[in-house]
Amino acid sequence: MSRHGKYARRFGWLLLLIALVSLMGYALYWAVDSGKLTRNLQPVDDTRYEKEIAAAAARYGIRVELVRALIRRESRFVADAVGSKGEIGLMQILPGGAAAEWARVNKQQAPSEYELFDVETNLNIGCWFLARALRRWKDYRHGTELALAEYNAGATNAHRWKPRNRDGKVIPRITFPGTKEYVTVIMRYYRQELEKNTLR
Repeated sequence: MSRHGKYARRFGWLLLLIALVSLMGYALYWAVDSGKLTRNLQPVDDTRYEKEIAAAAARYGIRVELVRALIRRESRFVADAVGSKGEIGLMQILPGGAAAEWARVNKQQAPSEYELFDVETNLNIGCWFLARALRRWKDYRHGTELALAEYNAGATNAHRWKPRNRDGKVIPRITFPGTKEYVTVIMRYYRQELEKNTLR
């Protein structure tokens, strides 16, 4: 084999190796799911904290199915889950975000990160934050989608994505791919939860 042939063969193997590494990286990207790899490696036990979730949903007048759908996407019902940006617990509460806003509006001392791991505290703040967003968008046909977009990306972005017509669609207007996926997945989980309860 000529020297050029040897180089070509080595180059071919190198390209194959690069392709395999790229494929593994792509697979890992989807497995991570917004930076929460450990969360996705655990099987979902959606029977956890049923009473606590139902109580928090009832306290704020939210459909329990929606809260469960959000928790499935956020933490997969793992109370000690920590997100890539420091989100904590079942409803992935940001200490400087929803927790600080809850404390400001309710004139309470902001909970510590340790306190946010408490299931009832976490659910209370998360459901309060979600209920406020649902009230804000209640006049829109797809207000639930706008509320979920706000929960994920903030009220300012949700305002940018609201349809001109109150009956208009929301998901196609969301410009953040991660938020669009987030809302789409939770709405699918929400429909599944509603169907499951209908069959009981």
